[in-house]
Amino acid sequence: MGAEVKRVQGPMRSRRTFGRLVRRHWSTAVAYLVVILVCVFVLIPILAGFVTAFKPGPIQIASPPVWLFQPTADNFERVLIAKKGLLNLRNSIIVTVLSISVSLLVGVPAAYSLARLRMKGRQQLLGWIISLRMIPPVVVALPFFVLIDRMKLYDTYVGLSLTYLSFSIPMIIWIMRGYFARTPHLEESAMVDGCSRLQAVVRVLLPVVMPGLAATALLVAMVAWNEYMLALILTGRNTATLPIHAVTYVTRVRVEWGELFAMNLIIAAPVLLLAATLHRHLVRGLTFGMVE
Repeated sequence: MGAEVKRVQGPMRSRRTFGRLVRRHWSTAVAYLVVILVCVFVLIPILAGFVTAFKPGPIQIASPPVWLFQPTADNFERVLIAKKGLLNLRNSIIVTVLSISVSLLVGVPAAYSLARLRMKGRQQLLGWIISLRMIPPVVVALPFFVLIDRMKLYDTYVGLSLTYLSFSIPMIIWIMRGYFARTPHLEESAMVDGCSRLQAVVRVLLPVVMPGLAATALLVAMVAWNEYMLALILTGRNTATLPIHAVTYVTRVRVEWGELFAMNLIIAAPVLLLAATLHRHLVRGLTFGMVE
């Protein structure tokens, strides 16, 4: 009797196991299909813009679109040379480098102090810092314009970089503070051996938190490189950045699609290259530093 029951239960168990495997794999296949469809939906416009940047003039707005053609770099030459986009590229590089440098010099020591040193009102100070990051740029655009104009810094690299510090420094403090808080107190061992706190932090702690520094520096660079609202208000012909120059290809009469997408590719390429180069540090720094 027991043997017959086992013979009956064996196929039933195998069928239940097979059913669970089918349901599990079916749900996984559906999830992958949804992800693939979303990626295709997002990537098709990006691919179309990339291809249009290399199209010659007559076929840029052809209907239906032309996908087989002889690629040309004329759009990039007109954007960078004929329409002086190299000056805007130089301006973007200078403003981004200034923003990153000053933000790290101010934000990293502040983040270390808030993570390691005990002080009154630390939580309130952290709340105020993160609230600065939540303010939309359009809200502070007019006050910044009045302040920068009165300081005689309109259409200067210093004036635009100072405005970017208002949201890049809080970002660095918030991310690096979480990173320092979860890192062991390695600098204390160096201080026992005779190093000052500054020497211990520079020589021992900073190499350990380098992934966090790389991640925060890349985020600050992306914000400063792509920012449009404040750059539109606080810059003129001398210091206009790449996003400001890109708008000039959209006029009331027509849109220069080839030159516009060429400029967009020039804007996106440095950020993508940096992200690809620092992707390990970026993922590790964000996942480790954002949660305390």
